[in-house]
Amino acid sequence: MCLAAHEPSVQHVLSLAGVVDLHQAWELHLSNDAVVEFLGGNPSDVREHYREADPMRLAVKARQWLIHGVEDDIVPSSFSKNYAEEKKRRGENVHYLEIAGAGHFDLIDPRSAAWPEVEDTVLQLLGVKEIF
Repeated sequence: MCLAAHEPSVQHVLSLAGVVDLHQAWELHLSNDAVVEFLGGNPSDVREHYREADPMRLAVKARQWLIHGVEDDIVPSSFSKNYAEEKKRRGENVHYLEIAGAGHFDLIDPRSAAWPEVEDTVLQLLGVKEIF
């Protein structure tokens, strides 16, 4: 999402259980404060990096798809859901797919029950299948 906001040639972007709100991730101390490590400090100390990196605060012109498992206990699905709702209010082209029963890693495991929905969405974005 961050790259798509900074690179106009990116036309489609897909987030699989992404941390699309760095401020919220920092407030919740997700993954032992991974945001602090990613930014090189907490958001108030590295304001410029924070503004350049937080997808929630960036304008993304690319078509965005967010896929999240309801049972994700690493990055709550509310991250993607709230992101999609907020970005739609701002007029961005955002689509959200929530997969019931899926955890964080189910979205990248071709043996999981969630995989067919992920694969189908990717194929649609690549133009192999018609977008629903």
